[in-house]
Amino acid sequence: MYIQNKTDYGYIRVASAVPSVNVADVDFNVKSILSSIEQAKQCDAQMLVLPELCVTAYTCADLFGNEQLLDAAEEGIQQIQQSTINSDIVVFIGAPLRCDGHLYNCAVCIQGGKILGAVPKTYLPNYKEFYEKRWFTSYNVTKTATEITINGEVVPFGANLIFNAGKVKVGVDLCEDLWVPIPPSSIYA
Repeated sequence: MYIQNKTDYGYIRVASAVPSVNVADVDFNVKSILSSIEQAKQCDAQMLVLPELCVTAYTCADLFGNEQLLDAAEEGIQQIQQSTINSDIVVFIGAPLRCDGHLYNCAVCIQGGKILGAVPKTYLPNYKEFYEKRWFTSYNVTKTATEITINGEVVPFGANLIFNAGKVKVGVDLCEDLWVPIPPSSIYA
């Protein structure tokens, strides 16, 4: 009897997790993220999606202007990247990234010890409790960079990236990007 894999039909097992995070405590957050990755692997997930800015925590506020925090975030990304070296799982993590003098709120795609790309948030909420425009630049404003250097490695950068996860292709919208009338992902179809 031949049993086909669900990926033969375009399906993959996707896990999502909300790891415990401490504000601006990248070491703690990375350990929590690594635990989530291990749990996803044990469940035979082919993909793991983690929250926006999970490497630093979303609520860092003016600490996003602290170079020490941003350096720690890149080091944390490297630790997460290294943890996937012997695995095919695709992991999306949220992290603040610097590019061409701007700070972006990004989803970073990692697989097999490699950063496949970084997707910057396009629509930044700036109402009620949200002040993202205070710290981050909208990719909609710049749209000039198509590559970013993370830990010395040049990787694709942009709101229009599509990632291959086996037989499935994946696009990314970050939070508010999905709520607008025409989300960045509308160009994927």
